[in-house]
Amino acid sequence: MVSLEKQEHRLRENHFGEEWHDGLNVETSLWSRLSFGDHLSLVAEPVFVTPRKGSDLYIRQGYLRLVLSNIALKVGRDSLWWGPGRHGALLLSNNAFPFDLVQVGTASPFSLPGFLSQLGRFEFDGFLTRLEAHRDFPHARLAGLRLVYHPREEIAIGFSRITMFGGDGRPGLTLVDFGRLYLNKPNESGKFEVNELAGIDLRLRPPIDRFLPGHFIELYGEYGGEDESNFIPTKRGILAGLEWRYQARRLILEYASNHDPGFPDVWYHHSTYTSGYTFHGQIIGHHMGSDADDFYFRLASPLIERWSGGVDFERERHHLSNPVPETMFRGGGDLTFFQHADLSYLFRVEYERIENLNLQSENARNMYGIVSAVWTF
Repeated sequence: MVSLEKQEHRLRENHFGEEWHDGLNVETSLWSRLSFGDHLSLVAEPVFVTPRKGSDLYIRQGYLRLVLSNIALKVGRDSLWWGPGRHGALLLSNNAFPFDLVQVGTASPFSLPGFLSQLGRFEFDGFLTRLEAHRDFPHARLAGLRLVYHPREEIAIGFSRITMFGGDGRPGLTLVDFGRLYLNKPNESGKFEVNELAGIDLRLRPPIDRFLPGHFIELYGEYGGEDESNFIPTKRGILAGLEWRYQARRLILEYASNHDPGFPDVWYHHSTYTSGYTFHGQIIGHHMGSDADDFYFRLASPLIERWSGGVDFERERHHLSNPVPETMFRGGGDLTFFQHADLSYLFRVEYERIENLNLQSENARNMYGIVSAVWTF
């Protein structure tokens, strides 16, 4: 049950572009996977949603995946998440509706042959998708390339670049054009006037289990840019976080910001592609949007037998270039009951307060009550 004080609906952040509607919201999904040997698999997840008004049946995930010689080819509908963030990602997350895409990458990390194997392990990933019709340039294309380097088991360094190009009314790009686009200066005119984002991310896992058996910690960060100078992302966005785990206990601290005082509202906007870095109206990257920052905390732990619980807090600020930004505070708590290994129930409550809503000097209070059941068979 959802109670929205001054809005008819609100985005469910990091939830496939779905929205909360004021009143009763009911969602039923069935995720299934069918494997044909070791090389071919089919995944499907139909979802039936009944908000306060109307209902909708759609496919959230549906793809065919083929793996040959450590190369994985995926064709169909799926969400992508690039980067180490737990609560958000600057370039690519599941905040928007899933893409209908072609994706090619490594099925698992690999080493170079011979003595080059001492350099460490590598992963690569690439995709191409077509965006929706209802935008400034209908059916614009979105393509991305990502390389992850593991110099050691405890370290991973990722390099990502995403390009929005083409669409009805805009020239397309060939593979040769992409080579020129990646090697030449940014912001060229004509068909090379594209919308690009790039980023570098890092994961560091100190081996603390040598001193504290059973403990795991990961420090991570992401640096992204809406522009480029000498192959370095500029007009920056940052994300930094920490995750600690011990047995079934888990702590997450994460902060993200794309506020650049010299370039307000530059993130996820573009002078040519004025519909922005969106898919069906939702941000493809971090759910906080442009000119914003976000702080997130969550602690989860087992409780008594067959019960676990968690608490979390989030502060998200929008329009930071405005003298008085919009600020959202959200606190939540949940309990999970494991009836048996294949069936669990979750009970969750969230309270949300928004100050200076839409920069209109007004406040709003929202409540969310969530009950869900997960049955695996």
